[in-house]
Amino acid sequence: MKPVLLSMQAFGPFAQRETIDFAELGEHPLFLINGPTGAGKTTLLDAISYALFGKTTGAERQGEQMRCHHASASTATEVDFIFSLGNDLYRVKRLPAQQRPKLRGAGLKDDVASASLWHIKPGIAARLDLDQDDMTLLASRKVKQVTQEVERLIGLQADQFRQVVVLPQGKFRELLTADAGQREEIFAQLFQTHRYLLIEEKLKDAARDLKQQVQEHESNLKALLRNGNIESEQQLTDKISEQAAALDIALNNKDSAAEQLQKQRELFQQAMQLQQQFEQKAQLQQQLSQLNKDAEQINEKQAQLKRARAAQAVTPSAQRFDWLKAEQARIAQQLQANEKKHAALVTDKQHAEKQYQQAATEDAEGKQLQRRIEQLSSWRPKLESLKALQRQYAEVTELRNEQQGEVNQRYRAKETLNEQLTTDSQARQALSETLSKHQNIESQRQQLSYAKKQQQNSVNLKQQQQQLNDQQHAIKGQLDTQQQQTKKSEQHAQALEHTWYQQQAISLAETLKPRQPCPVCGSRQHPSPASSGDEPLVTHEQVVNARQQHQQQLQAQQKLERSLLQNRQASEFVQTQIEELGSVKTEAELTSAQQALELTAKQQEQQRAHYQTLEHRITENREQLDSIALELKQLTDKLKETDINQTKIGERLSSLEQEIPEEFRSPEQVERTLKELHNELLQKQTAYQKASERRQQVLEQLSAVTAKHDDLTQQQHENSEQTLAAEKELSQQLDEREFKSLDEYKDAIMPDQRYQQTEQEIQLFQQQRAKISSLLEELDATLGKQQQPDLDTAKQQLQHHEQQYQQTNEVWLNTRDRLRELETLLNHVNNSKKQAEALHKQYAVQGTLADVANGQNAQRLSLHRFVLSVLLDEVLTVASQRLEKMTHGRYQLSRESQVTDARSAGGLTILVEDAYTGQQRSTKTLSGGEGFMAALALALGLSDVVQSYAGGIKLDTLFVDEGFGSLDEEALDMAIDTLAELRASGRTIGIISHVRELKDRLHDRIDVIRERNGSRIELRTN
Repeated sequence: MKPVLLSMQAFGPFAQRETIDFAELGEHPLFLINGPTGAGKTTLLDAISYALFGKTTGAERQGEQMRCHHASASTATEVDFIFSLGNDLYRVKRLPAQQRPKLRGAGLKDDVASASLWHIKPGIAARLDLDQDDMTLLASRKVKQVTQEVERLIGLQADQFRQVVVLPQGKFRELLTADAGQREEIFAQLFQTHRYLLIEEKLKDAARDLKQQVQEHESNLKALLRNGNIESEQQLTDKISEQAAALDIALNNKDSAAEQLQKQRELFQQAMQLQQQFEQKAQLQQQLSQLNKDAEQINEKQAQLKRARAAQAVTPSAQRFDWLKAEQARIAQQLQANEKKHAALVTDKQHAEKQYQQAATEDAEGKQLQRRIEQLSSWRPKLESLKALQRQYAEVTELRNEQQGEVNQRYRAKETLNEQLTTDSQARQALSETLSKHQNIESQRQQLSYAKKQQQNSVNLKQQQQQLNDQQHAIKGQLDTQQQQTKKSEQHAQALEHTWYQQQAISLAETLKPRQPCPVCGSRQHPSPASSGDEPLVTHEQVVNARQQHQQQLQAQQKLERSLLQNRQASEFVQTQIEELGSVKTEAELTSAQQALELTAKQQEQQRAHYQTLEHRITENREQLDSIALELKQLTDKLKETDINQTKIGERLSSLEQEIPEEFRSPEQVERTLKELHNELLQKQTAYQKASERRQQVLEQLSAVTAKHDDLTQQQHENSEQTLAAEKELSQQLDEREFKSLDEYKDAIMPDQRYQQTEQEIQLFQQQRAKISSLLEELDATLGKQQQPDLDTAKQQLQHHEQQYQQTNEVWLNTRDRLRELETLLNHVNNSKKQAEALHKQYAVQGTLADVANGQNAQRLSLHRFVLSVLLDEVLTVASQRLEKMTHGRYQLSRESQVTDARSAGGLTILVEDAYTGQQRSTKTLSGGEGFMAALALALGLSDVVQSYAGGIKLDTLFVDEGFGSLDEEALDMAIDTLAELRASGRTIGIISHVRELKDRLHDRIDVIRERNGSRIELRTN
C-alpha cells in the first residue's frame, strides 16, 4: 500500500480543506513531517488510519472526537484518501458522526457516520474531482462493510497496520515486544499462512473422528453381545451349535403334525359336504310344501285372468256407448247455453237501435261546429305576426334595461376605484417614509453571527482549559508517585549491583594462590584479599532484573513528564486563545439580540411586501379607470340605438291590434277555443260511429246464434239414434261373454300392468314347483341310505390336530429365529472386530500426525508456528543486518529455540543477542534508543521478507512517529542511512520528529504550520 493523495477538512487541527499530493515528494520518497508540538503532525497518520479502518493510529480518539473546533458549523468533517496497491488505485472516503446545521430552520441535526470505497478505473489519474463513471463502487454507506473490504484488500487490520506500517508515537516497540500469540496472528496475516492452521485443524478433526469411531465400535461390540444375553464370543459359538441341533428335531415334529392335520381336514371336509346335502333336502321339502299351500291362490288368479280376457273383448262396445252418452250430454248443455245467449242478444238489439237514433241527431249539430272552426282558423297568420311583434318589443325593452344597468354599474365602479386610489396613495406615501428610516438588517445579522461564533469558541476553550487542568493535576499526582518508585528502584538496583561486585571479588579472591598473578591487577602479592560476610548471595540475573525494573520505572516517569509537558503547552495555547477572544456576550444576551433582530426583520419584510402590494394595486386601479371610461362611452351609444328601435316596434304593434277583436288577440285563447270545438266535434262523430258499429255487431251476433241453434238441434237427433244402436250392441256382447250386468263386466276389467304381473306370478309358481321336485329326486338318489354325520365330534378332532401343529410350528419358528439371531450377531461381531482393527491402525498414523502438527512434541511447536518460525528466522536475519549496522555490531535479533515453559507454545519469541556480554536476553531489556533501533530494524526486515514472497502483502510504506530523539548523533546517522537505502527498493518512508538534525538532512518534507484559526500544510521539496 502506497499513499497517493490525502485530503481532509475540519479534521484535528485542520479547519479548512488540506490536501497532500504524495507524488510531489518523488516516486519513492524519504520525507520528514515537521511542525511544532500540537500543530497536527500525528493527525496526518491519524487521517490515513481513520480513512482506511475508521480508527486513529493511537486508538485513543474516536472519529467523532477528531472534529476541528475552528471549523464552521456548515463544514463537514471528512477524510478522502487515494492509495495504490500494485498497479491498482483505490479511493476511500469517511465522515464521522457529527452535528450539522439543519437545511430548514434553526438548530443542528445529527449525521451518522458514513464511508465509501471505490476502485479507480485503469488509465484514470488520481484526483479528488473524479466522476462516478471514472470509478467502480465497492462498498458504500455501511461503515463496517467498507472497513472489512479495506482489510481484505490491504491484508491488515487496524492494530496490525499500527505495528508494521505505522510506528505510532510511544508505541513503536509493540511488534518487537509483543507476545508470541500476538506475533503469530500478525505474521499469519502478513504471510497468508492460515492454510497451515486449516491443515492442523483438519488433522486434529480427522484424528478425533477416528478415535471416536474406534470407541464407538468397541462400545457397539459390547452392546451387541449384551443385547443377545451373551457373555463371550465362545459362548456365542456354542449356543449356535446347540440351536442348530434343536432346529432339526423341531422340524421333524412340525412335519409329522402337519401330515396328521391334513388328513383330519379332508375327513372334516367330507362330513361338511354330506351335512350340506341333508340340509339342502330339508330346505327343498319345506319350499315344496309351501308351494302346495299357495296353489289355491294361483287357481283363483287363473280364473281372474280368464274373465279379464273376456272383458277385453267387450271393452270396444262399452267405450263407444260411454262416448255417445257423454256427447249427448254435451249437446244438451250447448243448446241450453245458446238459448240464453239468443235472449240476451234480442235485448242488446233494442238498446243499440235506440243509441243509433240519438247519435244520428248529434251528427247534424257537428256540421255547424265545423263552420265555426274554419272561421277561427283563418285568424292564425295575423295572431302569429302579433305575437312576434310583442316578443320583439319585450326583448328590446329588456335589452334597454340591461344596458341602462351596465351604465349605472360602470359609474358606481368608477366612483369606488377613485376612492380606493386616493386611500392607497396615502398609505403608500406613509410606508415609503417608514421604510426609508430602517437600518440594514443583513449587516446586523453578520455581526450577531460573528458574536455567536466568538461565544461558542469561548465556551469550548474554557471547557478544554478545565479538562487540561484536571488532566495536569492527575498527571502531577501520578508523576510524584512514579518519581518515588523510580528512585527506589534505582537505589535497589545500585545496592544489588554493589553487592554482586563485592561477591565477585570474594569469588576471585578464593581462587588466588600464593606467588600466582592476580587475573585483575597481575600482582603476585595478595596482602589483603576480600573475605565473605553475612550478606545473602546475589545472582547476575537478579542484578539484570533490577536494572530492567529501574529502566521500566524510568521510562514510565519519562512518559509522564512528556505528558505533563504536552499538557502545559496545550494549556498555554488554549489560555492564549481565550485572552485573544477577550470579553464576549453571554448566550442569553445573544439569544435576546437574535430574537429582537428577527422580529425587526420580519416586520420590515411585511412592510415591504405591503408596499409592493399597494404599488401594484394603484397601477391596476388606474388601468381599470381608463378601461371603465372607454366602456361608458360605448354603452351610452348602444343605449341610444336601442331607444330608437323600441319606438318603431311599438308603432307597428298598435296598428295590428286594431285589426283583431280584443278577446281573440291572444293566440293561446284562439288555440284553446279551436281545441274545445275540435274535441266536441270529435266526440259527436265518434259517438255516431260507435252506435252504428254496435248496431251492426248485434245484428251479426244474433244471426250466428240462430244458425248455431239449428245445427245443435240436428246433432241432438243424430246422437239419440246412435246411442240406441250402441246400447243394443253392448247388451249383446255382455250376453255372449256371460256377463250378467254391466257392473259385473266392469269388475272383471283388469289393468294391463296387473294383468301382466298376475300372468308372470302364475308362470313363476309353476316353474319353481317343477324345479324343486326335480332337485328332491336327484338328492334322494344321491343320499340313498346314508346317515347324517356328527359335525361337532369331527370339528373337535380337527381343532385338536390344529393345536398340535401350531405348538410344533411355534417351537420350530422360535428355534429358527434364535439361530438366525445368533448367526447375525456372530457376523456383526466379526465385522465390527475387522473394522475396529482397521481403525486402530489408521488412528495410530493419523493420531500421531495430528499430535505432531498441533504442537504435542518436545519443542511444543505446531505446524503453523513451525512455518512462521522459519519466516521469522528470515525476518530476523534481515533485521539483524540492519540492527548490527546501526549498533556497530553489538546487537542482533534471534528466535528463542528452547521451550522454557512447558505450559506454553514456543517458536516465536524474539531475543536480542548482546555481543558485549555474549548472552541472549529479552527485547524488553533494551533502552529507549536501542529499542527504537531494534523496532525499526524489525519493521524494515519484516517489510523486505513480506515483499519477497509472491502473494504476500505489499508493505511499500513505513511511517515512524517520533523515537529518533532517543538516539545519539552517531546512531541517528546510522538510522537515517538505513532508511535512505530503502528508497532503492521502492519504499515510501515518512518520519515525524522534532530532531533538528533530521530537518537539516531531509529536504523533502511536509510542514504543518500552526495558526490561530487552525493549522495548514505546506509541501517543501528539494
